[in-house]
Amino acid sequence: MASRSGFSWAHLGLVVLGGALGTAARAGLLLIAVPVWQTLVVPVINLLGGLLLGVLTGLLVRHGDTSRARAARQFFGTGVLGGFTTYSTFALQAAEGASLWLTLGTAVLGVVAALVGLRLARGPHGEPRGSARGAATP
Repeated sequence: MASRSGFSWAHLGLVVLGGALGTAARAGLLLIAVPVWQTLVVPVINLLGGLLLGVLTGLLVRHGDTSRARAARQFFGTGVLGGFTTYSTFALQAAEGASLWLTLGTAVLGVVAALVGLRLARGPHGEPRGSARGAATP
């Protein structure tokens, strides 16, 4: 049960569990010992994470602010995808001299991937199901 501040031990547990799963998935991909993969793995992880977070967000908007949607956001969004993606490794690679094109391309394509994910989840008109045309959506 959430307190007045919005804190919930249950939601914290969902974030921790999801984070462990997402981090394990990222670690598994980072352990693949193929030289070209080592250069591309972090951008691939971050682009895939951006796409999936866009899809998740779009789907959750369709369902409104329910307790199930909040739990899904905490587990999948903050937990799994937060643990899976890795801005810190991306920033370190850029600081260590990764290709400028790879660095800029990852940043730009990450935004594009999130937009594509939102569009996929929201449907052909870019609106959540059941929303009034032209109404503001989160």
